[in-house]
This record gives sequence, C-alpha cells and structure tokens, in this order.
Amino acid sequence: MHSILEILEEATASAGPDLISLDQLKLALGITDNSEDTQLQAAITFQSQIIAEYCNRRFGRAEVLETFTFDTGEVLPQRQGLALSLYPVSQVIEVSTVGATDQNWEFDVSSGRLWIPPTWWGYGGYPLWGSGYPLYGGYKITVHYLGGYDLPEEAPARLQRATIECVNGVRNHSAFGLRDPSIREVQHGDTRISYVSQQFAAGTTSQHLTPSVADLIQPFRRMYVA
Repeated sequence: MHSILEILEEATASAGPDLISLDQLKLALGITDNSEDTQLQAAITFQSQIIAEYCNRRFGRAEVLETFTFDTGEVLPQRQGLALSLYPVSQVIEVSTVGATDQNWEFDVSSGRLWIPPTWWGYGGYPLWGSGYPLYGGYKITVHYLGGYDLPEEAPARLQRATIECVNGVRNHSAFGLRDPSIREVQHGDTRISYVSQQFAAGTTSQHLTPSVADLIQPFRRMYVA
C-alpha cells in the first residue's frame, strides 16, 4: 500500500517550515540586538527543513486529501489503522472508498492512525477487514482531513530545542563570519592549529545532525515498514 498526499489549503502563518520564531531563538541564545536577524532567520528555516526531512514528515498545518492505494493481493488486517501522513490530526472531514462515504470511523489524534468500520466492503463483495481475501490492486481509500502543528507556536518543545541547538551550532562553528568554515587547518612555522566541529567531535548519526539533536527529534520520525 502506498499513499499520495495532496495539499488543498494552507495558511502561510501556520504552514511552516519554521519550528521556532526568531524572538524565541534570540531569547534562548541571549541575543539582544538585531545585527544577526537576517542570518538567524535564514538558519531557522534551513535547520527546520533539515529536521523535517530527517523525520520524513511535514509538520506545518494544512487541509489535505490523502489517497491510500492497495497493491494486488494486499490484505489490511482487522483493527490495523491507516497511518495518516500529516499528524497530529485536528479534524477528519470525510473518508471515502469505492465511491461511498461514511462518518463511522475512529482516529487517534496524536499518532494520526485512522480505523475504518468493518462494515465497509471492497471489490467483488469481499469485506475489507478480517476476511482473508486479498484486495484487487488499485483499491483506494481517500481521507480528507486537517492535520499538523500551527507553527511555530505549537511546535513541540523537543523540536524547538533541536532547532535551537542546530542554529547555535552553525552560529558558533561557522561563526557568522568569525571563521571561514571551509578552513580546517592553519599552520605557521612549526605551529599547526586544526579546527574540529562539534559534530565531528561528538560523532554524528547523520550528515547534518549531532547525536543530541537526533535524540531530541527521534520520537517524531515517521517510520515505514516495507
């Protein structure tokens, strides 16, 4: 089974990707002047995008239409919910399949899982749940819903903290002009100075994130089972 997410409507103010506001970041870092505002705002957006890509998720709020398509021979066991891509889910507007709609479904707000009632039927008259009969390829379930966080205000504290650490790491080690980040070593006579980044010193779990940041955002990663 695979799904396609279509964005129907999104408000710029809450769609993201920024996981923290400029004022919140400056307060956390103890910055009181405006001399770095342009660089800091760009860094917030960039690091928020990296975190979202690492989590394989979109965090910003939107109204979406998600269509789940079953592969040939695939069976969805009874009580196994559909995993909606944009969560937390604030409202499920409509669920439809085989040209019919129904309001008798259940969903879990925080995890984005949705359960369809066992009375719905698939192709050939076979029940969708618990029959043991495989569905024909191309069987679709469409979910119209509202999901995501109202960013940056509703971003979870762990995501905000991760963004702060990412931006601060860039600020300290590329130094916003204090040192050219492309320079790794300086030698003068018999004296040699090597620059080691925080990421290198601590070890990394990915190309861009330190272990502490990866640990902060781990609960928000969207995993797939092939």
